[in-house]
Amino acid sequence: MKTYLAILLLCVASFSSHGAKKTIEWAITSFPPGYILNGSEKGKGYGDLLDAFMIKALTQYNHKIVEYPNWERQTKVLEGGPLVCNSLFFYQAPENRGKINGHYSISAPNAVFFLHDVVVRKSQRHKYGAKVSFRTLLNNKQFIFGYNRPYGTIYNQILGEYLGVPSNLDFGSIDSRDRLAYLNGADNIYIRVGGNLIGGMINMLRAGRVDYILEYDFMMKFQSKFLEFDDELVSIPVEEVYNKTSRGAYACSDTPDGRKAIAAINDILKHARPTEAYKRALNYLVSENKDVRYWKEYQKILNIYQ
Repeated sequence: MKTYLAILLLCVASFSSHGAKKTIEWAITSFPPGYILNGSEKGKGYGDLLDAFMIKALTQYNHKIVEYPNWERQTKVLEGGPLVCNSLFFYQAPENRGKINGHYSISAPNAVFFLHDVVVRKSQRHKYGAKVSFRTLLNNKQFIFGYNRPYGTIYNQILGEYLGVPSNLDFGSIDSRDRLAYLNGADNIYIRVGGNLIGGMINMLRAGRVDYILEYDFMMKFQSKFLEFDDELVSIPVEEVYNKTSRGAYACSDTPDGRKAIAAINDILKHARPTEAYKRALNYLVSENKDVRYWKEYQKILNIYQ
């Protein structure tokens, strides 16, 4: 009888271990209109909706959403794993992922977006040209740059070169403590990486604590509704990214479980991205005067599957 019970319990335990769903933790932080954590549009940001799309589609997993105080903390948790994901990372082609291996695994493209402008106070606009070079601005010690997060491949590379980050490292994916150490070594960079990531830095610019910031047009428009700065701030095109677009991606922990989740996400993206149901999640990213170009650029990601 004891032998029978032991075998029965062993079978139950074996079935449970193989049959139990694993849980994806969706790590989010205040990043409007990516993740909107407060107000009447709470949960309706494009990151919220991209997460929700995958939560509904990935039925082989359980899911939980966990809010973190800032982007740095969220990224550190994602990198730590074992199965943490997020929908707002920058896409990189497989052949260019060497620098992020061991930090996180990324999906095929999940969106496209127009890159950051330099944003300044309107009262100071006369100090800048029709277009500006981010590299040149960094090297001008008269201007203070307001930093609040990594900004994608091109800007991260320029920042890394300016700060002396070794070329074999990606400024955007190195340990947050190392990144902040490099930033603290520059006397013309003001760092703000805490809560209210976007609005907080915009207010630093409005108050004259910094001279310029990098920000997306769609984020400036979203923030203007809540901070009521109207035409107080102006955006200037940046030479290094002029007329260029970038691509977003889901990211998961670079662990066996995380890589399996990314493979499952890629399978869903292959069929979902052309659908109207999926594209509705991206409405915040589409500028009113660039909608035709946006969807033209979006078409280019539909045949990229990893």
